[in-house]
Amino acid sequence: MALFRKTAVVDGHALPGRRLTVWALYYFLLYFGAPIIGGALILDALLFLLFRYYLDACFGVFCVFG
Repeated sequence: MALFRKTAVVDGHALPGRRLTVWALYYFLLYFGAPIIGGALILDALLFLLFRYYLDACFGVFCVFG
């Protein structure tokens, strides 16, 4: 990881190395985390409907508490 934090010198000015920022975390969650969570939510809803109404079986936590 030394390459990642390496300082660069441009025209005699020392520039700080790259680092993770709050904006990087925001964009990661927005463009990577949200689609994964959204896809999992849709898949969970589809499987619930499939098991509940088509296969007439319990699904997940509903088997334990219902």
